[in-house]
Amino acid sequence: MADRRAGPRTMMQHAGKVLCGAFAWDCVIRDMSESGLRIQLLSGACPPGAVQLVDLVSGFAHDARVIWQKDREFGLRIVRSHDLRGLAPASLQTAKRMWIASQGRLSAS
Repeated sequence: MADRRAGPRTMMQHAGKVLCGAFAWDCVIRDMSESGLRIQLLSGACPPGAVQLVDLVSGFAHDARVIWQKDREFGLRIVRSHDLRGLAPASLQTAKRMWIASQGRLSAS
């Protein structure tokens, strides 16, 4: 089977949060390329088409669209990325708070 990916993927095991409105789901980011991500949700939730993914390790948030699903794995196409490590606009404050809160837990692990 031919690989249809547009670019190379980097394998990873980053903790993440999928945000949509008032909902947040824990996930593991399995791999990433310039244009997309593969995540595994830790619950049986099924997010809607548009989400925000917070990479709790790198400090980036990605506005993304769900493009495929298989069981609890999802493929996301990145629409826009945001660096949470500096000043962030009001629309990213929830993502930034989650990233900051995770820093104490990640360093204690």
